[in-house]
Amino acid sequence: MRLMGKVALITGGASGIGAATARRFVELGARVILADTNIDKAESLARSLGEGAAACRLDVADEQSWAEAMAAAERPFGPLTTLVNSAGISIPANVEDETLEGFQRTLAVNLEGAFLGCKYGVEALKGGVGGAIVNVASTLGVRGGSIFPAYGASKGGLRTLTRSVALHCAEQGYDIRVNAVLPGAIHTEMVDGYIAAGIAAGSTREAVIEGFASVHPMKRLGRPEEPANAIVFLASDESSFTTGAEIPVDGGYLA
Repeated sequence: MRLMGKVALITGGASGIGAATARRFVELGARVILADTNIDKAESLARSLGEGAAACRLDVADEQSWAEAMAAAERPFGPLTTLVNSAGISIPANVEDETLEGFQRTLAVNLEGAFLGCKYGVEALKGGVGGAIVNVASTLGVRGGSIFPAYGASKGGLRTLTRSVALHCAEQGYDIRVNAVLPGAIHTEMVDGYIAAGIAAGSTREAVIEGFASVHPMKRLGRPEEPANAIVFLASDESSFTTGAEIPVDGGYLA
């Protein structure tokens, strides 16, 4: 039970990597709060996970929503020890097609939302027994992609934010570790959206999946539980001397 005694708030917890992380956390003894804009889906997943899970509504781009969610998060299980910033959006568009509104919306959710998560997370964790913040960035925040200028910019910023918050916590003597995972193409609902767009543009499901798989030396898409396992490590006491770090989970994409 590697996460026994941990209490985690997971943003974007109703689906994708967030949901897979919640499942692994509960399996390993943690109690989790699934925070999501889709409260019905979050509550449904929480019920399926049993008494070790609860749900609350959270719009990560809204600071007041964060304040309310953090207050609600401690009611079912007590003080938090862990915060996972997993919520994110990705709407492909190259620099010529992207709008300023679309670019700003992606940054609001992916980067500003994670900033608020770190800000409120540090405040919640510094007065207790310490803990961990884990940010879900992306390999596209390292190498970029022609149709992902907004997403890549948001995740590149999140990498630097992670290091900055990690250093602040260390300098202040807070027992809070702040790290990031960098998933490659993981077969979640987000990638299903890309697949649907590719089919609508005249491709086939198999061809779109092969296109994603081909850029990874391991020649496949990742599974949601694979980045979730890396998040487990960073949330556990096994990573007690690890902060400001990044773990790629990308089938060799960044190698």
